[in-house]
Amino acid sequence: MRNRAIVLALLGAAWITGPPLGAQQIPAAVVADPATDKQFPPGLAILTIPSHGVELDAFFYTAAGATPHGTVVLLHGLPGYEINGDLAQSIRRAGWNVLLFHYRGTWGAEGSFTQACAIGDTAEVVRFLRNPANIAKYRIDAGRLVVVGHSFGGFLAGYEASHDPAIRGVAMISATNIGRINANPREKETRLKRWETQLHPVRGATASALFDEAERHANDWDYVQWAESLRNRSVLLVEADDQNRADMEALATALRQKGSDTVEQRALATDHSFSDHRIALQAIVIEWLAKLQK
Repeated sequence: MRNRAIVLALLGAAWITGPPLGAQQIPAAVVADPATDKQFPPGLAILTIPSHGVELDAFFYTAAGATPHGTVVLLHGLPGYEINGDLAQSIRRAGWNVLLFHYRGTWGAEGSFTQACAIGDTAEVVRFLRNPANIAKYRIDAGRLVVVGHSFGGFLAGYEASHDPAIRGVAMISATNIGRINANPREKETRLKRWETQLHPVRGATASALFDEAERHANDWDYVQWAESLRNRSVLLVEADDQNRADMEALATALRQKGSDTVEQRALATDHSFSDHRIALQAIVIEWLAKLQK
């Protein structure tokens, strides 16, 4: 109990925007296991999901309980060294199913990676979750499908939600604006050098080829331009102190200008991976998801 009290006290300093995160605001799903459900326990299903001739490796964290559950597609970055497994566990403890998967051409998955292919893979995963057989098997509430993504995954989450009006909500966590990665020459050079060192788990792609692909899609992959499509959806934007913050703030401004009253914006004083604010990140996401339960 003493260690938990220390953690809760420290969290009060985590926020840059929004109210202090006091002890009474820490969702139980972040810090405590739920009661055991012996008849319908939580589980982990190892799946393959077909996408354009390739089988995607997927990990489906299924929530406890007999009733259908809202389901989160949790999208990792490129290549996905931070897969946000702690976030997946907290979301499941909060009563949601969580599906993680690897894009074509990453982490041993067949095919070659492109950003366009990852967009297509995300749509196929959502299609999988709407399949009546899978709805019954995994106790899915198809009316509460949510996309949550970090970094490149945040871009994918925004794209999927902006192109699929049946998605209930979208959370973009330090989302990379792929449509603008070539916009600022100095920032482009920094980002390009970083990508060149991080693509070992990626097959069939180079950093320069991915930047060229992004340049060809500069207009339709600029997520600030998706504000009109997202303005009537529940949107959570979580910023860090990184290259993506200005674009995230621009998206928040665009959403409000479009009349959105359901966008929530949070900013944490941390790095791109939220390395020293993992509990705070989980609390933000769980509290936002709780509003979608109603």
